[in-house]
Amino acid sequence: MRGALIGLDSLLRTDRSGKGAGVAARAESAILAAAEGVVKIGDPELASSFATTLGAVQDPRASDLLWSFVRHGVAREQSLSVITWRKDVRDLARLGSLLIEPASGDLLQTELSSLPSALRNAYGEAALPFLEAGVQKSRYVFVRTGCARELVLAGRGLGFSFIVDAIEGNRRYRMEMTQFVRDSIPEIRGASVEELLVFLKQRAK
Repeated sequence: MRGALIGLDSLLRTDRSGKGAGVAARAESAILAAAEGVVKIGDPELASSFATTLGAVQDPRASDLLWSFVRHGVAREQSLSVITWRKDVRDLARLGSLLIEPASGDLLQTELSSLPSALRNAYGEAALPFLEAGVQKSRYVFVRTGCARELVLAGRGLGFSFIVDAIEGNRRYRMEMTQFVRDSIPEIRGASVEELLVFLKQRAK
């Protein structure tokens, strides 16, 4: 099954003009028809590979399947990434809302930690209001730190404010965020903590 998915994925990412269009259409139909079987197998790696292959499927039903995977916790992290690859603006608000979804279980879970970066890469400035909501309202630690990173890279004050709070409040992610900002902004790479705080506060909202 994995081998078939790799082959179909490769086929769908090649030229679809002329005779290739008909072959691609049949390949897409085969992939969509396989969804139920993939879920029943219950193999996380296979489900993740399948979600990746759906990223090459142009049929609108692929988007519905990916969202179904998200709702049912099937390859959820990979499915969300693939949805962002499609860059459909109709998905942005729905994706953004996940950043502030009610917390359940371990607040240190990392399932959504890559979503902030994926959102900004896919949607640019349009994603920033959702990232600002995430850094303020999410209960998940790694969602907040992920949103803060993207906001700093975008020059938004809330990202800098978050790092100021991390340093002054001695948060558990203080060293992580301090290292991030040093690595991201060469001019403060060798700054002391005091100098770093002055720099951050000048840019904080």
